[in-house]
Amino acid sequence: MLLSQQLIVLLLITLTHGDDCPIFFNPPKLVVEYGASASVNCSTSIIVDVIFWNISEGAVQVSEDLISWRVNESRNWELKQTCYISSNKTKCSQNLTVTLYKTPDSVSIKTVNYTGPMISGEQYKLQCDIQDVAPVKSLIVKWFKGENLVNFTTFSDTIKTPVNESATLLITANKVDDGVQYRCEAELELGPDGPQPPPRVTSESLNISISSQCLVQLNPPRVVMKYDSSVSVNCSTTVPHGEMGWEATEGSVPLTNDSLITWNIQHLRQWDIEPICYINYINGSQCESRLPVTIYKTPDSVSISTVDHTGPMIEDKQYKLQCDIQNVAPVNNLTVKWFKGETLVNFTTFNDKTKTPVSESATLLITANRTDDGVQYRCEAELELGPDGPHPPPRVTSEPLNITVHFKPQINVCNDWSPKIWSSLGSYPLNSSSVVGNPRPNISWRHRSSSVNVSKLLDKYDSGQYIITASNKHGNSSCIINITLEYPPELNCSENYQIKEKTLFKLPCLVDGSPTPDVFLYKDDKAIQLPYYPTCNDSGWHNLIASNKHGTAHHNFIIDILYAPMFDTKPATFTVVEDSNITLECSSTGNPEPEMWWSFNNKNISTERRHRHITLNIQKATFTSAGVYKCSATNEFGRQEKNFIVEIKGNFHINIAIVVAFIVGLLLFLIILLFLCEWRRRKSSGHYQIQSEKQYEMSLLSNGGAK
Repeated sequence: MLLSQQLIVLLLITLTHGDDCPIFFNPPKLVVEYGASASVNCSTSIIVDVIFWNISEGAVQVSEDLISWRVNESRNWELKQTCYISSNKTKCSQNLTVTLYKTPDSVSIKTVNYTGPMISGEQYKLQCDIQDVAPVKSLIVKWFKGENLVNFTTFSDTIKTPVNESATLLITANKVDDGVQYRCEAELELGPDGPQPPPRVTSESLNISISSQCLVQLNPPRVVMKYDSSVSVNCSTTVPHGEMGWEATEGSVPLTNDSLITWNIQHLRQWDIEPICYINYINGSQCESRLPVTIYKTPDSVSISTVDHTGPMIEDKQYKLQCDIQNVAPVNNLTVKWFKGETLVNFTTFNDKTKTPVSESATLLITANRTDDGVQYRCEAELELGPDGPHPPPRVTSEPLNITVHFKPQINVCNDWSPKIWSSLGSYPLNSSSVVGNPRPNISWRHRSSSVNVSKLLDKYDSGQYIITASNKHGNSSCIINITLEYPPELNCSENYQIKEKTLFKLPCLVDGSPTPDVFLYKDDKAIQLPYYPTCNDSGWHNLIASNKHGTAHHNFIIDILYAPMFDTKPATFTVVEDSNITLECSSTGNPEPEMWWSFNNKNISTERRHRHITLNIQKATFTSAGVYKCSATNEFGRQEKNFIVEIKGNFHINIAIVVAFIVGLLLFLIILLFLCEWRRRKSSGHYQIQSEKQYEMSLLSNGGAK
């Protein structure tokens, strides 16, 4: 297994390495304390055949989609870990950035070459010793006076293993500082991937004691002056004395018995002058107080340049900047500050005790980065002369150095695009932040393995996957963009459309458009709700409308509804007398037109088949004509039948006129009979008169009158 892994390592020596490799670390950078455990996951965004670590220590664990490296105790200062992947398309590797740090074993503070109380007005050097710390380039030594940060020191050494370092701080003793405490603090600034807050170790406090051994007062107690300028200092005392005076190589002053004596000079040009004010006590003893004098001169010029390089810088390469300061003093008060734009990025101090003017140079290592393209560096020479010096401190600034950084292209925005039809690739939304690179990248396009001119007008058939490539002389960058051309709706329809009734209506059109159009169907200006199941009454003209944000398309077409034959299937009954003529009629609808025929007692009696309407004539019907006549209609969608029932009755030839005459005669006969009966009744009853014998004879009178 080890041999095969070594072979794979040899094979991957030529792999792609860097930003183009789709390898991802979690965490992306490793900052770990010496002796502590650590673990990092290596994964990839693509499907690979091989993924493994090339490690110098620790163990590897493989899971489904990543590989993990873990070490229980990190003790290798030169630790280099590399993750490799390999597939049929990609072979590449990525180095893991590892920072191993160690906090100092001890931090201590002391005065250099001096013990005991400090004399007010004198300068002293404090030293901070840091034992066994790494990495030293991340070390910051902070100086505190009481709780106030008064200075800090950084280091540029790139050694990774633990070292011992020292930092110094110059202070001027002042009476007000009597009893104050100084301390130094070693802090490892490991960046955003390091521990927060940064690890720090603080020294014990150094107590400062100030003593005034000579009872004279200098005003001012310290002189900071520009070369060739005037100076005046008073020396006074409150104690009895014999005489007092000044001792100086320039500006001599006669002795005096007064309590005040002034040293005065108009043009001070002596760089190392040390005036002394002294008093001779009455008892013959003497005390003296030295006047600290600092003579400064601002630089004649300050300039910045690159060392051994001209022209544009290349990304990720290191370059050295140099700041030249001409004729400055005193150099130990000189601080060279480096600015990138308006940001202070570093500073340089000097330990040379030379008081006369000198020329100095300071350098700054920078690593070119694309974000620095167009930035301006400058250096500033500042004389930090303490609280007695001018404020703000005198400074001279160089002209700015313009930095040009060349780097390979990078495509930052790679979004899918949906332009309107007839747009060109040149109108793809790119801006100065979408694609970066210096020199300015050339943009090219490919589609279906072929180059595409950026000015080509795209039609709807050009939608698909495109590769955009940005390239310059330092490399190239590509990404895949899905382009979908948008265009108004288009309808490709037939003029007529047939559909069986009560079945789902499917559009008789090819509807095209991007975005996908909304489709609406109308009949007689009324919207039809989809899905649509038309009936036989829905035949006729319809209007189809397709619409999207780019437009609307219309099309009129006829829907021809196909359905089975239809008629009233309720049976019809006909009753006729024998020898009558009968006509049976049958009508049917259907689409396509149905074929129709007659059958009698389940036997076909039609000589031919007709459409929509048929009749059957029966001449002089007899009792054999009675029965069920069936009208049948059929087409490809079904069959319907209707029964006609014919009933035959016997033939009685009665003359209606005779029947009427008979009835009238019968009525007359009855009337005459009633009249005769009434007459006979009257006659049989009669009317009689009786008279005396003498006058009349009795006679019977008839009902009709006398005889």
